[in-house]
Amino acid sequence: MIREEILAREENKVVSYIENCVTRAGAENKEEVLELFDSIYKLFPRWVIAICPMAHPDIYYVSENAPHVFGYSSDYLIKHARMEKFFAHVHESDHADLYDCFSYMRAYLQSIPPAEHQEFRTVLHYRFRKPNGQYIYLHDEKATLNLRGGNLYYVLFRDVTEEKTFHGVKAELFRQKQSLVKIDEYKPRATRNPLSKREKELLSFIKQGLSTKEIASLPAIGLSTKGVGSVLERLKHGIREQILGVRSDSGDGERIEQKANSLENSYCSYGGS
Repeated sequence: MIREEILAREENKVVSYIENCVTRAGAENKEEVLELFDSIYKLFPRWVIAICPMAHPDIYYVSENAPHVFGYSSDYLIKHARMEKFFAHVHESDHADLYDCFSYMRAYLQSIPPAEHQEFRTVLHYRFRKPNGQYIYLHDEKATLNLRGGNLYYVLFRDVTEEKTFHGVKAELFRQKQSLVKIDEYKPRATRNPLSKREKELLSFIKQGLSTKEIASLPAIGLSTKGVGSVLERLKHGIREQILGVRSDSGDGERIEQKANSLENSYCSYGGS
């Protein structure tokens, strides 16, 4: 697990680039910005809008509908705006991948002229813990608005738990021209541990409930029980989410943990049966 301070440090690198290389909208735009964002969130009440507190320390804003997504008031989120505080609520299993996503975001921002930042949006997907302990699947969309020659960096948050199943942290990159077009997707875990065709086949059989012996008996596999076990051992660290497709909205974390441990013990050893 990556500590919240290290995760915040990587996002601060993004902010540092913005501070040093970009002309930003400042406090002189505050009233205009607050009026605009208040109007937007009232039109789209399921979206929480926030101004990046690191890039714009003179303009603190989180829309009043924050409890709808986070379970915390906008005042609470503003008072606890330090990134370490926010990341303390992110699922521990998502920290390392989210760190890599911030590195990805910093790299592409630095490759684009600041004047074009408003054409691009990054959507981060990860899990966030509410005050009641429930994890939600959070859509975290980073966007830019150009105000009188200065860039304003803001965020759109939405709870998409009921719409999607969480399959791991990822970053999606979009570009806005006449329409919003997805131009790239980055999944850190898939990049670090790409699955072979054989591994994907074995995982599909595991999801069907087959044991290692039953998988080995399939003519198309061509492996012994020990051979199947060897392949599954390689997947041991990632098998929890791949088998369960753990939903971020589950409030029954203890049951899921027990099931994941059982699956690891059953399928991620040479003696699986």
